[in-house]
Amino acid sequence: MTISSVYNEMFDINRQKDMRKFFLNIAIQGYKKSFLKNETITINYNKPYIAIITKGLIKQFISNKNGKIKVLYLLQPGEIFGEFSYLGGGFDLIEGQAIKDSEISIIFEDKLSSILETNPDMYKYIAHSMSRKFRIVTMQMSDLIFKDSMGRLCDFLIRLFYQQGKKIKKGYIIDIPLTHENIANLIGCDRVTVTKGLNKLKKEGLIEIDGKKIIIKDLRYLEKYIDS
Repeated sequence: MTISSVYNEMFDINRQKDMRKFFLNIAIQGYKKSFLKNETITINYNKPYIAIITKGLIKQFISNKNGKIKVLYLLQPGEIFGEFSYLGGGFDLIEGQAIKDSEISIIFEDKLSSILETNPDMYKYIAHSMSRKFRIVTMQMSDLIFKDSMGRLCDFLIRLFYQQGKKIKKGYIIDIPLTHENIANLIGCDRVTVTKGLNKLKKEGLIEIDGKKIIIKDLRYLEKYIDS
């Protein structure tokens, strides 16, 4: 079984669309808050909530006291955060930052309870979000342990396509404004290594780079770096 077929099943496009559509539909019932590009995501309320991204793109990460970070997730409109604390209690140690101008809708516990009474399917979509994030982190951990830097980069590109990309005539496009530094923080490499890796893939004709858009020309050939 190829890694593409694994990710195709793991990040089923229709299930992801259904989840995003559901959360965007209930987002109108929340409190809206906007963030500028590179602004830290802060929600200064000491009560459980779920936040729905309604515009833009947000990265979630962990960091140490020296400022080193490891990016965990990229959240687009229709995706959520805060669900782990909402269901499990306690505080979430994951931080957030807007990659571009973004907006979220915050729905607090009392409102969530009333929504759940009339829309019990919400439990299913919250569970989907949590399992999806668990799978993403599991694959990141697997990459860090078992793959070299080129394998991590190629695996990341394929996985990101199945999470958030689109198929076009020229191939498979990842239309997300990621810098080489962003990618480095996602796969656990330095920026120079990412730049060299992308240039190598471009030279071999496996990808095209159009601004900050990445087009994968052939997923099957990209997988050779994962299996090597």
